[in-house]
Amino acid sequence: MWEALAPRRRFDARRALRWPTSLTLASVNGLLATVPMTAVALASVASERGWGALNAAGAPPWLAVAVSVPLLDLLVYAQHRLLHESPALWSFHRVHHADLFDAATALRFHPFEALATHATVLVAIVAFGLPVPGVLAYHVIAMGMTLFEHANGRLPAGLESRLQEVLVTPEMHRIHHSIAAEDAGSNFATIFSVWDRWFGTYRPRPARSQDADDVGVEELRDPKYATLPWTLALPLLGRRGLAAAVSGSDRR
Repeated sequence: MWEALAPRRRFDARRALRWPTSLTLASVNGLLATVPMTAVALASVASERGWGALNAAGAPPWLAVAVSVPLLDLLVYAQHRLLHESPALWSFHRVHHADLFDAATALRFHPFEALATHATVLVAIVAFGLPVPGVLAYHVIAMGMTLFEHANGRLPAGLESRLQEVLVTPEMHRIHHSIAAEDAGSNFATIFSVWDRWFGTYRPRPARSQDADDVGVEELRDPKYATLPWTLALPLLGRRGLAAAVSGSDRR
């Protein structure tokens, strides 16, 4: 409703191809995240068996819950930077960046990336002994924030600025989805904007004007890349494969 009533921008006909792909990926990734063990189940086992640094240190339950959300958010921030810096991992992550920018983009991740993110959370649960309430809180907040920050909705400038002091906002994250490399290499956080501020990746305003259609990946503008078969195949296409595909589309 927010996107419909106060959109940041209007989109073209590619929207029709995107939603089935995004919803299918969301369903597949949701199923993959339950194999072999859910994060909540693993957190319960870790607590019962005393695994992890927090359990070993005898941290009180309230403290363990309090640190769970920022700790997991920091680890996912670090993983997000790695997804951009590693060419091999970027080949999977560009599935997300190839999309237009609205709430459906929050659901568009290649299954391999979804598994990698889930594995990062599972390792953290065991290593730090994160409790069930903390893990649950992280997943609920992270999912809500991911949808919010990808929304094609407009906030009042004053509210946007105040929120951005603590949280990632749509304008802040939209800079990260810019087609301009100097903008895309910034604003990696999911929940708390402090990680970008502390680690030198925060950009409050885009280096390039965002009045034009300048989100996404330059070589993936063709609408066919919004369909499910091409989305799943993108990691298999290197620069030459993409160049050939784009050239073939141009000839047609």
